[in-house]
Amino acid sequence: MTIETAVTPSSGVRRYGWWLTMAMATFVALASTRYLAGGALMTPPPLKANFFAHPLAFYVHITAASTALLIGPWQFVDRLRRKSPQLHRRLGTVYVVACLTGGLASMIMAPGSNGGWLSAAGFLTLAVLWLWTTGMALVAIRARRVADHRRWMRRSYALTLAGVTLRLYLPLAFIGLVPFSTAYAWIAWLCWVPNLLLIDRIAR
Repeated sequence: MTIETAVTPSSGVRRYGWWLTMAMATFVALASTRYLAGGALMTPPPLKANFFAHPLAFYVHITAASTALLIGPWQFVDRLRRKSPQLHRRLGTVYVVACLTGGLASMIMAPGSNGGWLSAAGFLTLAVLWLWTTGMALVAIRARRVADHRRWMRRSYALTLAGVTLRLYLPLAFIGLVPFSTAYAWIAWLCWVPNLLLIDRIAR
C-alpha cells in the first residue's frame, strides 16, 4: 500500500464524510439566522464590541457565509453535476458571490477581533485566503481547467467550513481555563488551518 492510498478515503468514508459535513454546515447556517434576528442580543458579550463597531459588515458576513455553507456541499455531488449542469453552475455563481462578499466583510471585521493582533491576523489571513481560493476556482473554470477548479473549490469550502469548526472550538473559550481573549486568538487560527492542511490529503 502506498502512502497516497493510505491517506485516500474509500467511497464509503467519503459518503459518510459528505453527510456529516452537510449536516453540520446546514445546522450552523440555520442557527446563525438568530444573529440576523437578534443582532447584539444574540452576540456573546466578548464579541459585542466588534458587532457595534461594524454592524453592517456583521450582517453581510453572516448572510453570505451561511449561504456559502448551505450551497457548498451540493456542489461536490457528482450526480448533480452530471444531471443538472445548469443548476450546478447557477449554485456555483451564488456560492462564489457569497464567498467574495463574506470575505470582504470579514476583512472589515477582522482588525477588531477580540484577542488582539494574533486573533486579527488569524481572521484576516482566513479572509484573504477565502477570497483567493474562491477567485482561483473561478479563474480555473473560466479557463475550462476542470480539475484545477475542483481542487480550488475544495480549498475554498474547507475555509468556508471555518464557520463550523470555529463553533466547535468556541465553547472551550468559555470554560475559563484561560482568558477568553487568549483562547479566541488561538481559535482564530485553529478554525481554518487544519481544514486547509487536511483537504488536499483526504479529497483526492
